[in-house]
Amino acid sequence: MNSKTFRFLKQVFPSSVAAVTLLGLVAIANPARADSLCPNAALPGGFGGTATAVSGPLDGTCGANSAVQLQISTETDYGKLQFNSGMTGYPAGLTLGNLASLTADVLFSGHPGDQPYYLLDFTDSSDTLGQANATDQILLIEFQPSTLSGDTLAVDPNATLFNLYDNTNGNYLEGGQSDTNTLAGWLSSDPSLSGESLQGVWLGIGLASGGGNSESLTVNSLDIEGGPASVPEPTSLLLLLTVVGAIGLGIQRKQARNRRS
Repeated sequence: MNSKTFRFLKQVFPSSVAAVTLLGLVAIANPARADSLCPNAALPGGFGGTATAVSGPLDGTCGANSAVQLQISTETDYGKLQFNSGMTGYPAGLTLGNLASLTADVLFSGHPGDQPYYLLDFTDSSDTLGQANATDQILLIEFQPSTLSGDTLAVDPNATLFNLYDNTNGNYLEGGQSDTNTLAGWLSSDPSLSGESLQGVWLGIGLASGGGNSESLTVNSLDIEGGPASVPEPTSLLLLLTVVGAIGLGIQRKQARNRRS
């Protein structure tokens, strides 16, 4: 909100009302944003498995066979589906600090002790995590008992636990695999990470110790909430200010009548 708009509000409203109105306009101009991504537009990867496009609930908006099924023959293999920056629907300007939530609709079949998990891809340009180079690819890997609830796999930045892994050199950071923290906790201990671009949100299965159990993960959808707050279109803001102005003029006229009576 610029200074001209605020002066306009002060002219048509008492100061207290102008302040409340201004706060309301700011809230309207900067709503939380959630983006739903198509699994069939994501990049499959891993080793020892397959990725197959299958019919899903988003076929009407993402095209036929919108879901992706990852299958691995043993739990020591690795399957992943990568929703990377630049793909359609991925929030522009998404950082570690402005990620609000992740919610995936999935179907998982595998060993009861295993689970699907999230991997968050970024680069620590400040080189503060003890990695070899500032250009190393770093992963926040979900590491905790299963967060899969029914068909929903979610991330809460204040509750979901991650460890830090240097994916370029192949070693865990900040104390090792067992040293976990929430995303909010990692950002609190190293605030410089808040502005780092979240370059990818991946869903994975496998890489578990054990034997020959096969696993399957079907990803039906992924919702990402976060990124910079959106700004309203100029026409929307003009309409809003027109309504505000009309209300303000009505208040002024009522006050004038009261003074004359």
